[in-house]
Amino acid sequence: MSFKRLHGWLLGALVSTVALAQEPAFLFQQTPDRPLSGMSTSLSPASPAPAPTPRTTEPAAPDRTVDESVFGASLFKGRFAQQSFRGFNPDYLVSAGDVIDLKLWGAYDLVLRLEVDSQGNIFVPKVGPIHVSNTRNGSLNAVVTEAVKKVFRDNVGVYASLANAEPVKVFVTGNVNAPGLYGAWASDSLLHFLDRAGGINTDTGSFLDITVRRSGQEVTRVNLYDFLVRGELPLIQFRDGDTIVVGPRKATARVAGAVNHPAQFEFDGRIALGDLLALAGVDGTATHVQVVRNQTPERQVEYLPLTADLRAVAIVSGDEVSVYADRQVGSIITSVEGEFQGVGQYVFPYESTLADLLKRITPTPRSDLGSVQIYRQSIAERQKQALDEMLRRLEQSVLTARSGTREEAELRAREAEIVLKFIDRARQIVPQGRLVLHKGFDPASVDLQDRDVIRIPRKTNTVAVQGEVFFPNAFVYREGKPVSYYIEQAGGLTQNGSKDRIFLVRPSGEMVEARDGWLLASSVQPGDEIMVLPKVDSKNFQFSKELVQVIYQLALSAGVVLRL
Repeated sequence: MSFKRLHGWLLGALVSTVALAQEPAFLFQQTPDRPLSGMSTSLSPASPAPAPTPRTTEPAAPDRTVDESVFGASLFKGRFAQQSFRGFNPDYLVSAGDVIDLKLWGAYDLVLRLEVDSQGNIFVPKVGPIHVSNTRNGSLNAVVTEAVKKVFRDNVGVYASLANAEPVKVFVTGNVNAPGLYGAWASDSLLHFLDRAGGINTDTGSFLDITVRRSGQEVTRVNLYDFLVRGELPLIQFRDGDTIVVGPRKATARVAGAVNHPAQFEFDGRIALGDLLALAGVDGTATHVQVVRNQTPERQVEYLPLTADLRAVAIVSGDEVSVYADRQVGSIITSVEGEFQGVGQYVFPYESTLADLLKRITPTPRSDLGSVQIYRQSIAERQKQALDEMLRRLEQSVLTARSGTREEAELRAREAEIVLKFIDRARQIVPQGRLVLHKGFDPASVDLQDRDVIRIPRKTNTVAVQGEVFFPNAFVYREGKPVSYYIEQAGGLTQNGSKDRIFLVRPSGEMVEARDGWLLASSVQPGDEIMVLPKVDSKNFQFSKELVQVIYQLALSAGVVLRL
């Protein structure tokens, strides 16, 4: 080693020792592989750069539950808190505590790791202090090179780069769910700190008024809607002791209906209806908007087409906005299935009837036009509502039943377990929505509705038996044979089968109960289906009446026999 290089190495080591004795070490953990704060070390050019770590590290956690009915609340499910950003961008501003790798070569060789002191300087042997605080990362090398060249004018190369981001501790307060002091990196985003604090309180906090304060002065003010809508978020270089303050919630209005983001939106004072709908994202099928005014002495409602000048309509806090696809139906479309010839989709004027459809259908010799079946979405929805209400009442009765003795309580517990499993299975059944057409109906009296499904059954010579029989199956029709004959063909009733609950379901959907002498003399027709419902023993089940109602409803609306 030359005398000049040895002299430089010794001088650098001396400066490092003095800095170590004078600087506190509260920012970094003291680990064997990392120098304390303020320490400068001489490294070979090939040595890897050790990285400081914030004192507090957060383990990865599952997404937290948030109130997604508030626009922007989904930002704070815990994902930003789990990700920390330690890199640098060209606009990163150097601050006290940052570590800089400095390399000099040529006439003067030197490799140092320097920490920016509290004055914003780094000290380079033979050059002196160089002020680098608030210098852009992209300009750091040029600033250091300019200072070094004032001493070493020729034959000395300079390369300076940030080695590590500064770990900082930042206060998060105001209307957040968990105010506190949080450690992270200076380059971490505002969202990281807010997420660490549990996110903005959706009942009291503002997504529009978030300030970052430093030494009592406002550094910047952030509106998170800019990030949510346009992806714009200011890059903030945090420092120790900075404070993030979430202000109180401003005016709010709720938007529902045919929009992409049905939610509660926040605004300052008032907002134009057009701007509010732009935030919510109106669905392409929407035509009208309804505004309910809740701030006036009397509740008022406005109903406007979306083609109106909505920017002239002011929305204030508490208003409710609903968007509708309010179009008059000019034509309807129906689907045809089953035994016929031709296409399966037909378009008709709004006032059309089943007779109009049958005129356009070309039947085959096997088509049974007397047993036409209609499946309608609106009927299926009403059937599902009725079934759900029955199941709700049954569940409520089971869960609130009282017992007089311990033995009775144990019996009711076993009964409740069976009934609750039955309820769970029943809730999975989807009603068919069949419109029952009685024998001899007039097709001209049956109006068609949009999305109706018309099924033309095939003439068949079979009778199906299902439910509480030993061998549910379909059997060849025998003229004049009663219901009991086909039940015997299916192996007879099971122990759980009820003679008092046997139904004939005609191909048209008409359901007829077979009672008493009907079992022997009923006029079964080709294509009929015999359904045997189960017994519900009132001695074993306290809620036998409710169970029978549910079983009947399932058989009627879905054509299903559900066993206990």
